[in-house]
Amino acid sequence: MIRLRGWDPVMGMNLRNARISRHNSSAAIRLVNDKYATKEALAEVGAPTSPTLALLRSRREIASLDWDGLPDCWALKPNQSLGGNGILLAFGRSHRNWTSSSGKRITRDVVADQLRRILDGDFSPRPTDWAMFEPLIRAHPGLARLSHQGLPDIRVICDRDRPRLAMLRLPTRFSGGRANLHQKAIGAAVDLATGRITHALVGKEPTETHPDTGARLIGSIVPHWAEVLDAASRCAAATGLHYLGADIVVDADRGPLILEVNARPGLQIQNVTGQGLMTATTHPGSP
Repeated sequence: MIRLRGWDPVMGMNLRNARISRHNSSAAIRLVNDKYATKEALAEVGAPTSPTLALLRSRREIASLDWDGLPDCWALKPNQSLGGNGILLAFGRSHRNWTSSSGKRITRDVVADQLRRILDGDFSPRPTDWAMFEPLIRAHPGLARLSHQGLPDIRVICDRDRPRLAMLRLPTRFSGGRANLHQKAIGAAVDLATGRITHALVGKEPTETHPDTGARLIGSIVPHWAEVLDAASRCAAATGLHYLGADIVVDADRGPLILEVNARPGLQIQNVTGQGLMTATTHPGSP
C-alpha cells in the first residue's frame, strides 16, 4: 500500500486484482463482456440503457436486414469489442445513404462491410461476434458545452450497490473526440454528494477550463446527477459484480444511460479525484 501527496491509501494493481478475484465471479465477468446480455440484465432491474434497434448474429442476416427500417441516426457496435473499436456512427440520412459527423457519405455497402468485419470478429477478442444497431446518443447540452466533439461519459466506481468515486471524462481535440484518458481526454473529479466538478486533469496537468473550448469546468454540475448515481447503483444487482465501474452517458432526450459495466475498472480515477480506492471501497472482509 502506498500514499501519494497526503491522499487516502491508493489501490495498486495487485490489490485491485485480488479484490476482483474475490468479489467478482467468473460468471458475472462473462456476462458484462457480452454487451447485449448486459443490456438485457440491466433492463430486468429497471436500469436505463440504450435500446437495440437490430441485432445480427451471422453474415446470413445481413441480406435480410431492413435497411429502410433503420432510423436517420444510429450507432453500429460490436457486441464484444475492446476499447470502443469497430463503432460506426450515422448522424443523418441522405436518400438511401447516411452521413457521418463530418458530412461524409455512408453507403449501404460501407455499412455491410462494417457488419461483416464485426461478425468476423475483427474488433473482438473472440473469432466471431454479433453486431448491434442502437439509437445515436447525443450528449446533454450541459455536458456538450464542456466537451470538444465526441461523447462525454461518467465513470462511477461501485462497491456492490454503493457509488464510491466518480469522474467525468471529456473528449479533447488531442484525444480525437474520444473520452479516453490515456489519449489526453480530460478527467474531471465529480463530488458524489452534489454532482459538482471539483478539479480536472489533462494528463497530469491540472486545468480549470477545457483547453479547446475554453469552457469553465470547475463548479459545473453534471445534469441528472441523482439519476446517474441511481443507474450506477443498479449495476451490481443486474450483473452479479460486487466491485465494478459503470460507464454512463447523459443523453439530451433520454437522460442517463448505462453504456457499459466494467468488471476490471482502471485505477486512474484515483489520480483524477485525489481519493484512494483503498479507503473509498474498503468494507469488512475486503482484501
